[in-house]
Formats: sequence, C-alpha cells, structure tokens
Amino acid sequence: MAYLADLPQPLLDRQEALEQALRTHVKEAVASELPLYRMMEYQLGWIERDGEPAVRAPAPRFHGALCLEAAASVAPDGEQGESAGAAAAAAELMFQSVQVHEDMQSAEMRADDHPAVWWTWGPAQAINVGDGLHALARLAVFSMGSRGETPERVLGAVATLDSAALRYYEGQYMELTFQERVDITEAKYLEMARAKHGSLVGGAAALGARAAGATDAVAEAFAAAGERLGVAAQIAADVDIIWGGAPAAGMVLNKSKIYPVVHALEHGSIAQKRELGTIYFKRVMEPSDIEGVRRVLDKTGAREHAQARAAEEAAAAIEQLEGAGLAADAMDRWQTIARALAGS
Repeated sequence: MAYLADLPQPLLDRQEALEQALRTHVKEAVASELPLYRMMEYQLGWIERDGEPAVRAPAPRFHGALCLEAAASVAPDGEQGESAGAAAAAAELMFQSVQVHEDMQSAEMRADDHPAVWWTWGPAQAINVGDGLHALARLAVFSMGSRGETPERVLGAVATLDSAALRYYEGQYMELTFQERVDITEAKYLEMARAKHGSLVGGAAALGARAAGATDAVAEAFAAAGERLGVAAQIAADVDIIWGGAPAAGMVLNKSKIYPVVHALEHGSIAQKRELGTIYFKRVMEPSDIEGVRRVLDKTGAREHAQARAAEEAAAAIEQLEGAGLAADAMDRWQTIARALAGS
C-alpha cells in the first residue's frame, strides 16, 4: 500500500482528533473480551502482543486524516457535528482491514515496526482480524445515524465505503494477476492503481465531504481528486522502492509490477526488455536482483518518467477540487498534500 512515513502538515494536524474518534468508535462497538478484539487493537498500534499498552506510537494514519481534512474543507472545524469523526474512523478502519489481508497475501512479516498480524497469530486468525475491522468500519458509518444524520445520508455514506472496498479488491485482484506477466502496459497499471489505491483515498475524501454536508457533486469531486492522489502516492512509492531504499523491496521480489518497471517493459529497447524479462521470469527472485532491475531502469529513464507522471496525477487532483468551491486556505492545504504525495 502507498505509505508516507512523514505525513504533510495538514494531515498531521488531524492525527489527535482521528485517534480520539477511532478509540471512541471501537469502544462503542466492542463489548466483548474475546481476544480477537485485542488482535485488532494490536493492528491499530494500541497494544503489544501480550496485551500490554504499546510502547510504540501508532504509525501515521493517512486515510482517516484525509477524511477529516475533506470534512474541514467543506465545513469549518466545530461546525461538522460528530459525523466527521465517525466517517474518519470508518475510513481508517477500512484501510487497516485491507492492510491485514495484504500483509498476508504479500508475505510481509512486518507491518510498520512490528510483526504483522498473520505472522504473529497465523493466517486464519489474520483473516478474522481483517474481516472484523471491515465490519467495524461499516458500523462506524452506520453510527452516523445516531449522530444526527438522516437515513438517506447514512446510506449514501455506506455506499461510498462499500464501493471503495469493492474497487480496492478489484485492484488487488489485478495486481496479483500481474505478478507472472511481463506484458503489463502503463494503461493497465493505471487501471489497477486507480482501483486499488485510488479507491481507498477517494473513498476517504468523499466520506469526509459527505459527513460535513457536501452535495453529491462536491463529494464526487473529492472522490475523483482522492483517486488521483492515490495513484500519485503509489507511483511515488514505487520510485522509492527502487531508488529510495524503501523497506517494501519485497514488492519487487514477489514480482509485483511497479510503475517504473512497467514503463521500461513497454518503452525500453528490445535488449532492455529482454534483460528485465530474464530477471522476472526467474522462479525465485533474490535481493541481488533488485540492483539488476535498477540498472536497467536507469538506462530507460523510468525514474524521471514516473516522477513526472506522479506530478501530473497530483495536479489533476487539484483541478478536480478547484470546482468544489473551497476556500483559498483549504486549497492551499490540499496543494501541500498533493505535493507531498507526489514526492515533490
């Protein structure tokens, strides 16, 4: 998943409110002492494996913070009611749900700075944890009804959340099918990235806008902008995997087709394509193969092309928001977010 170790300031500003909303919702929704819920709290970074309070701070929470930022862009802080917090909790819980599943699918032994749920308790319980977090996300949206929202607005928010989840799973399916292929085009990559990464970011932004009382047109503008931001963030993360020393190099080793590789396979010379194909058709890729991939990509200009594409997606996101009637200071904050996600 696209991940920023250092969130831009507008999203850092939302962390405290988001954490409070998350804890409030989980406390309201969970009455059982079943250890399953302790596993969920572990995923959220609140406790250690033994149930003791976490000595580590939770990783920066991107999706929920983006949801709150969208809500504040539509209605100033203090005028949103309680629905924005419920929506932000839902957006973050949905992300945590898919992250548990994806850690297992990609065999990532560590999530952020601690062992992944599947590595700690096994794949079967990890499925339960991921599905349980998904259920908590839906309950958070439904709780908007007890916080003053009309049934119509609650149902609209539920549809936004569920549509984002379904689109994510479509994108995850596509990415998994790409692993053993070398005929993936940039168009196919972007289709996958809009579904897998754009859906969750766009869904979070649209949820926040709806929770703050946005019209359908404004909520759709936030969804479209978020989708573009999700793509920009993933392309920038792909660049970091190859050239920035990102810890997600396992994505290369499991043959995921990251954007610079896709560009080189489509636009490189025959010799360059053959060299990449030789690496990717190995039965098992080794860590030393990453240097070989980097060497070919440097020859094709894939890094520069990817950086330019991420910047284009971020600029397109801002264009989507320009018609939403946001205040100048809100647009400035979104510009800051867009630049950070694009790695510029």
